[in-house]
Amino acid sequence: MCGIAGIVNYALGENPARSLEQMVSCQAHRGPDGDGTFWRDNVGLGHRRLSIIDLAGGAQPFVNNDGNVIITYNGELYNYRALRDELRSKGHSFRSNSDTEVVLHAYEEWGAACPKRFEGMFAFAIADFRKREVYIARDHFGIKPLVYHLGRDGLAFASEIHSLAKYPEWTGEVDLESIEQFLRLQYIPGPRTAFRKTHKLPPGHCMTVRIGEPHIKVESYWVARFPTTAGRHAISDDELDEVLCDSVRRHLVADVPFGAFLSGGVDSSLIVGYMSRILDRPIKTFSIGFDDEGASELSYARQVARTFQTDHHEEVVSVKALDILPEVVRHYGEPFGDQSAIPTWYVSRLARKSVPMVLSGDGGDELFLGYPTYGGWLRRMQALDPDTGGRIRRRALGVARRAWPRRYVTPLSPATDPDNWLAFVGRFNHEERELLWRPEYRFLADTPSHALARSFFLQSSAAHRRVQEADISTFLPGDILTKVDIASMAFGLEVRPPLLDLRVFKAAGRIRPAALFRLDGENFEGKLPLKRILARYMGPEFSKRPKQGFSLPLDAWLYADAVTRENVRERLTGRDSPLLQWFEPTAVKHVLDRRKPENTWLLLVLDEWLRQQAGALAPVS
Repeated sequence: MCGIAGIVNYALGENPARSLEQMVSCQAHRGPDGDGTFWRDNVGLGHRRLSIIDLAGGAQPFVNNDGNVIITYNGELYNYRALRDELRSKGHSFRSNSDTEVVLHAYEEWGAACPKRFEGMFAFAIADFRKREVYIARDHFGIKPLVYHLGRDGLAFASEIHSLAKYPEWTGEVDLESIEQFLRLQYIPGPRTAFRKTHKLPPGHCMTVRIGEPHIKVESYWVARFPTTAGRHAISDDELDEVLCDSVRRHLVADVPFGAFLSGGVDSSLIVGYMSRILDRPIKTFSIGFDDEGASELSYARQVARTFQTDHHEEVVSVKALDILPEVVRHYGEPFGDQSAIPTWYVSRLARKSVPMVLSGDGGDELFLGYPTYGGWLRRMQALDPDTGGRIRRRALGVARRAWPRRYVTPLSPATDPDNWLAFVGRFNHEERELLWRPEYRFLADTPSHALARSFFLQSSAAHRRVQEADISTFLPGDILTKVDIASMAFGLEVRPPLLDLRVFKAAGRIRPAALFRLDGENFEGKLPLKRILARYMGPEFSKRPKQGFSLPLDAWLYADAVTRENVRERLTGRDSPLLQWFEPTAVKHVLDRRKPENTWLLLVLDEWLRQQAGALAPVS
């Protein structure tokens, strides 16, 4: 796991080598084990390395045998050994044992189609001087990040936005439509970022940049779409158990010590169980709690650790929200309001004291319908279309598919309206956002959520698959995976999510609805296959308890005493508050008076981020 950066100039001229070095240096926390840069003609590639596989031979940027194809790569391929054997049979020779070199040779053999053969997490750029182009790709689910900035004379890319701020053509202009999306969703969905002319490469996408001319092409190589044949090819719990165990086994390939995050929830507990089954030594597990016991699942994590006899490490954190806010906001680089970034930050710090790599349970809720919000959506769909059990009419779906992306699709019925999903997952509602913006910016509250709309209108017709695919395309990469990547890499820790494996995704698509979730009136229970498997080890009472999640004791942090309440109010409504350039002071005060801690937290994050701008992003130390 690493940090990458690069510059592609459209015309020959003075290479900004110093700028590239600064872009790489900004990401030193992502790769404490080494760095490197490469310049040729119009192209510069940079790399910071965290050594996990082939500790001696995987230095980057990596140059091919004839010196004309060079790669900077961030990620892990779990099928790299099989690919290496196949490539050797085709005449390729290797001088290292790294998956980096496998990616490079795979590109030489299969060109832009190579990501379709990869199983893992990755973001990489390959400068091909024979074709005179730079090829950039991001993994299927968006586990690893890739952002880029479009300048007048060139393009720059990196793993983190901080790095782009060192690019000579960086402007730092704030994109207000993205701020509006942040207020809705607590994160900024790709391909947007908080800055104009700066974008996230979407998951499952690749980009080709011509060397020496302003020509850029972005296209998809994979879409998160479940098969429609689950009923005819249903999978049993035993078959799913084998697929999950095999995925965990493949994710354990490493040349360094490793462990696992253990929250005490179903997903992380199951991952720890598989690791215990596979390995013949105690697993190092890591858990975080707060002095407010209602905000964590430490007792359940301890129960799992005892059952699987792990080498368990935990830390109870006592921290004030405003104390940790500046450091966390600085690393994310743009407004990011998921409060669970705080415990992720602390558990990453704890784990890095012992190991450089851990496994996590991320992806279980999206692939196996685990969020309680899915229940509300399914109830609404059944009420709208009871005769079809919540399925969207295919004719309407076809019309919407043809209409996108020429314009925003006007909802054909309540069942096809992504704004209905925002009612379940959104933060500030439409009325609150409309009141918040000053009159000259109020139009922003009516701008459509394009990323969410696209994912709804272009994918499955089954109601439960529709929201799963929407979350996999938007919430998963934009929130969950961003949260984990930034928090873990701040401490040079690699996190691997075995549930986000293409084989697991395909297996999840073969689960019948009746075996996947239960909806009985107001009662919804999802993720049933994972719970049934976990119950074999932990018992049904443990696995079937309601989902708790990992939330902060925000109410206590923000409203515990008069001094804290006044500090928050002064920060957000005082004369020096940068929020007031866009927001109505009375509306901000109304948010505080209503004591909705999640919304107050979003405003605090946005306020802190704006204070750190001062014309350019604050550097990450």
